[in-house]
Amino acid sequence: MGAVLILTAVLALVTFLLVRSGELKVWHVLLIGVLGIYLDRIGWANPVVYAVSWLVQGLTHTTT
Repeated sequence: MGAVLILTAVLALVTFLLVRSGELKVWHVLLIGVLGIYLDRIGWANPVVYAVSWLVQGLTHTTT
């Protein structure tokens, strides 16, 4: 769960910096947020969360 929180914070920071630089408009961010809400309503949010968690765990997995 901690990795997902860190990933969310990093994505929020990147989004903020892109909006501030003018590369990403505020309406783009709002549209993506609305898309996320609708994905959650139709039940696609859990598979996306599981896929991102799997990817993050795979990239940060270390063998000893």
